Amino acid sequence: MISEGQVVKTGKPFISPQADDTIADLIAQRSLFDSNGFTHRRQGAPHWNPDYRVFCDYEYFVQCVAGGREIGLNAQVLVDYVQTSEGEIGRSNYGQWAQELQQLYKGRHGYDGMAQGWADWMPEAICKYQDKAQVSIPGFRRSANG
Repeated sequence: MISEGQVVKTGKPFISPQADDTIADLIAQRSLFDSNGFTHRRQGAPHWNPDYRVFCDYEYFVQCVAGGREIGLNAQVLVDYVQTSEGEIGRSNYGQWAQELQQLYKGRHGYDGMAQGWADWMPEAICKYQDKAQVSIPGFRRSANG
């Protein structure tokens, strides 16, 4: 991919969710929810929370699930999306990831209808991101070309 005359490193191609993933996989982030592949009916739809930049798609998904809306997964690939180092995630770092996930974890009780323990995976991930932030590793690496 080229942006403003420069080659921008693209991430590894990925399909998420996979055909055999479940809603529980998305909640526990064993598979990634990306709003680029998400469709919904407008009436009563949640809104993106401006307090999140890195975990905005995930927090939006949690709002959808918490709201008791029926969610289904389509096994067919409908969107060919490539994340680059130029986007919000590409410019983020692990410190930001830890901070936002900590914020989400602290507010976990505000999502009515979620199964107990839905956020149990978060403290371990927060620690992992905090450890990585200590050595200033970007959340998304650039290639030597980009």
